[in-house]
Formats: sequence, structure tokens, C-alpha cells
Amino acid sequence: MHGGSASGVSTLIAAALEDGVGIVALTNVDNQPTFLQTIVLALAQKALGAGDPFNISPANNSVTSRSISPRHASPGVIARADDTGAPSYPDPSGTYCSAGYGTIVLCSLRSTSTACEGVLNDVRAAIDVISPNLPDLFTYWGGVWDKHLQFVYTNGSSYAVLSGEIYPQGYGKNSTPFTTLGPYTTAKFVVENGEVVGFGFDDALDDDSDLPVKPVGSVKETSLVWFDRKG
Repeated sequence: MHGGSASGVSTLIAAALEDGVGIVALTNVDNQPTFLQTIVLALAQKALGAGDPFNISPANNSVTSRSISPRHASPGVIARADDTGAPSYPDPSGTYCSAGYGTIVLCSLRSTSTACEGVLNDVRAAIDVISPNLPDLFTYWGGVWDKHLQFVYTNGSSYAVLSGEIYPQGYGKNSTPFTTLGPYTTAKFVVENGEVVGFGFDDALDDDSDLPVKPVGSVKETSLVWFDRKG
């Protein structure tokens, strides 16, 4: 028996070796092991008559689910920052470039550029009530698993970065807007002479908290990923 989840997909593979029976269940949502267990159990009971040949009853504590995409948390609505906690430095929205990650445009809810129109339309469709004073930033992301990023302002020059995808028209027959955005990493912006010059972050899969020697230096020197502001 094996369970797992990737971006937008949950899987459960169950096999009753003595009976020569196996079931593979796939769903188009993240992290739903309990529902999959119920479905697979119902199929097994219908096909075999009764019982639980896979020993996967939802009440069975031996059933586990393992994430195969550590960047993702359970899907949900976009997290919101406190409107009163805006940064004290100039608006960090704008164009940023990285040698390894290319160019992205960080959009605030006050951005009016053509480059920000699409992503902000998606954001507004996925949030029921949203204040124009929200200090968060949003962008399209060119990742394999993730299409959108949300930078949720926390304090100082730090933002919690959420990654995933926004579905402004829902998906398939379900037309209700939703997102798969979940915690990814923390970004730190660098401000010099009152202006934002760039930001850096570490990949979510890399955690230096247990390193005997912590990295020392500027944000640009110690970040695994660095973006320079270009406009």
C-alpha cells in the first residue's frame, strides 16, 4: 500500500497479494488520502463482496501518506496579511531578474501595468474580499509544478512565499475559483538608500537550521536564489 501527492494530484496504490487484486486510485486534488482510502475500500467491497483485503480502513492507523512534492501544503484560499502591517520602505513591486531563474514581475494590488493585469485578475477572482491596501505581492512563476507565487508580508523586509497555482475559473466541471497555493519558503528583500535593490530566498528543500556553521554574509551572499531589481 502506498500513498502520495504531487501538484494537484493524490494517488493511492493498494494490493491484496493473497487475493491477487490491486487498485490504483488517482484524483485531481492534493493531499486527500482519507477520501482515497474510502473510495478504494468501497471498490474492494463491491468487487470482492465484503471485508477489507487491503487493510486500508480509514480508521486504521497503519495507513500513511507520503508527500512526493515537499514544496506543497494542503490546498486552500490565499493567505492574507494584516492590512496594518505594510512595509515602511517604497513599494517593492516591479521587475526582477535572476541569472538562473530568469525575469519575473512582482505585482502589488495597486499595480496597473499590462504585465500585472493577468495575474491580478486571477488573484481577484480567487479571493472573495480583498483590500487594495494588502501589502502582498503576486507573480506568475515558470516552475514545473508551480505557476503562481504569492509573497505574504510578515515583518521588516521579509515575506512568506506561497507557491502553487490559481484557478480563476475552477477546473473541469467545477467552476468555483480555487488555489493550490501553499508554504514554500521565506524571501528577504534588501533595501539600500530607501530603495529596494533585490531579494533572495532559499529553496524550500534546503534547510540549514541543523548546519554546524551558519552562513555568514549579506542576503545576496547567503541566499541560494537572488533576484536583482531592474525596474
